[in-house]
Amino acid sequence: MEPSVAELFNALVREGMSPEDAERALDIRRVRLERFPSERIELYTAEGFLEPEECEALIAIIRDQLRPSTVSSEAGHGQSAFRTSRTCDLTGGEPEVRALDDKICGAMGIDPSLAEPSQGQFYDITQEFKPHTDYFEPYELERNSTPTLGQRTWTFMIYLNDVEAGGETAFVNLGLVIPPKAGTAVLWNNLRADGSPNYDTLHHGMPVKAGNKAIITKWFRRPR
Repeated sequence: MEPSVAELFNALVREGMSPEDAERALDIRRVRLERFPSERIELYTAEGFLEPEECEALIAIIRDQLRPSTVSSEAGHGQSAFRTSRTCDLTGGEPEVRALDDKICGAMGIDPSLAEPSQGQFYDITQEFKPHTDYFEPYELERNSTPTLGQRTWTFMIYLNDVEAGGETAFVNLGLVIPPKAGTAVLWNNLRADGSPNYDTLHHGMPVKAGNKAIITKWFRRPR
């Protein structure tokens, strides 16, 4: 298997090339991040992270593979109204998905081995994901860990379409509401500087009021 863009980037930097020169050598488009001004959360947005044609291709792949969404926490079991979207794991190896994963890992500068497979989610009218956190609670951490991957660190979410009404992501403890805009990425660190889970990452995928919403979500993990 050929190395990913992120692996090539990391290799060039280890060999002494500056990150800027490595980006130019690999034709990586620099992502312009805007940080939310708060010490309570490390959160960034990046408009235009994906081009319109990339978004459209990913939506087509997602539509063909959807299943009802689930939750990892026992607290949500049996609560069908807690998360009402549909989901798919983007593990089919399509060129568009490989390019997506390379772009996300390259932007984060994180080794792909520390990433979960990308997921696509689709929300119709009234569907939502009620306030939740992405990190694993202590009682569920071991169940969701693997021999090489532990606690979740970063979440990287991308809006794939404009939504007629609704569908915002609300960080409920912070009063921050991010409207869906095609191609915009929203990324945040689920942990505090000391490595403990940050409850201020509590967020609500708000109900779609008109139209539909498609997003990409990718989670990164701590190594074990």
